[in-house]
Amino acid sequence: MKKPIIATSLKGLFIKNSPWIDAHILWYEEREKEIKKNKLDNSAIKEWRQLFNSNPERERKEYFKYVDKIMKVLYPNLSDMKRTEKARELFFDATIKYIKQNSQVINQPVVDYFLSLKKSYRLALITTNTPQALKNILKASNLEKMFDIIEAEEPTQKDKKDIVFNIFIKNYGKPSLYIGTGEEGIIYCQKNNIPCIYADLENQKEIEGVNSVHNLKELKEKIITL
Repeated sequence: MKKPIIATSLKGLFIKNSPWIDAHILWYEEREKEIKKNKLDNSAIKEWRQLFNSNPERERKEYFKYVDKIMKVLYPNLSDMKRTEKARELFFDATIKYIKQNSQVINQPVVDYFLSLKKSYRLALITTNTPQALKNILKASNLEKMFDIIEAEEPTQKDKKDIVFNIFIKNYGKPSLYIGTGEEGIIYCQKNNIPCIYADLENQKEIEGVNSVHNLKELKEKIITL
């Protein structure tokens, strides 16, 4: 009999959010330098920055709209798919570089605890990181042996957790539990009757009506009740 599956996210749980947050801002800064160097239209960067400063929550949901505009300015001859792939490649390069330079971003107590769970559960990672980027992130973080199952997002997709979840369930069925750190994954689980825990380990934002934990002790207590 196969062991039940506990599925998780990566950032904010095993690795702190900071590599992705810093890479997100750095991506726009570096593209702005390219645009100014080539004397191109910088209006999309200005629009993004205004939204980022005035409404960060909305920016998290709409940022790819500005990525598309910026990439069209920089790479007008590429197809939409190729531009998306190129944009994500540049973003993940910055993420990986940050992890390599800041080993303290690894949540080692969380890592050690989940390794102990592998005796009883299969650990699955459901992520919008792309396959090649994820391979490099796991290597940089010494997490290559953590997960029994991995479902990543194709490079041409645009950070859509629900699509990755649909593929995972088609391939493996619903997990016994999902532990996530992002609103999109948690809402997906609520809509699809998947037991879930919102791991707000960095005290970012409560999600109304969702089972939340704020540290490893609380997380252990929730998992023990399975």
